[in-house]
Amino acid sequence: MAAHTLHFNLPDAERPSIWPWLIVLLGCGCLVILVMRSMTTIPASLLHQAREQVSAAGFDDMNVAINGRDLELTGTLDQRLSVALLLDQLENIDGVRIVRDNMTRFDPVETELQQTRSFLQALARIDTSAVAFQQGSNSFTPGSDIALNQIAELLRNNPEKRLRIEGHTDNTGPSAVNLRLSQERAQAVVRYLEARNVSSNQLIAKGYGATQPIADNSTEAGRARNRRIEISYVD
Repeated sequence: MAAHTLHFNLPDAERPSIWPWLIVLLGCGCLVILVMRSMTTIPASLLHQAREQVSAAGFDDMNVAINGRDLELTGTLDQRLSVALLLDQLENIDGVRIVRDNMTRFDPVETELQQTRSFLQALARIDTSAVAFQQGSNSFTPGSDIALNQIAELLRNNPEKRLRIEGHTDNTGPSAVNLRLSQERAQAVVRYLEARNVSSNQLIAKGYGATQPIADNSTEAGRARNRRIEISYVD
């Protein structure tokens, strides 16, 4: 009896599908995007909250920066003010890791004194004696504009400083006329400075007539020196 051989027809092996891998890669890509977005969104949120806290505390000169989850405070601060409470509030923001206080402290009284000293030194370097007037007039003599322009620049650079502009005359003519003329001369200086963007709040004009001579009115040279303005700092 002849032996029979059994034959089985097996199906061809299926090729693995690429779709599962594509789905995995797509999922990983979405996860990476979400993580990166989270990393940028969270620090931005922390910075926004921190700046709101600083603004509410009234520290206008304080700058806030963020590095990861760390906050850094920079700027200038009156050394008499305490930021302890603000630091506690910032550290309690959910997500903040460290708050670094890198503020520069200063003494406002000493700072003001130093600014005033610098202003007075700059004013002293200006030859205000070069500002003079024609006889019987509030018109400037040639060359007066050099000193006036220097004064204007100094005041523009120091908008919190004030000057008194004093007008003077020689003794020629009635005292009442001289008093009026001296006031007009002081006002002429004020108008000149205001025309060059100096605030009127920085200027005080006062005329003294011929009551405060600095030279002999019996000579033309002396009278020319007395037709002058004097400038002094108003504290």
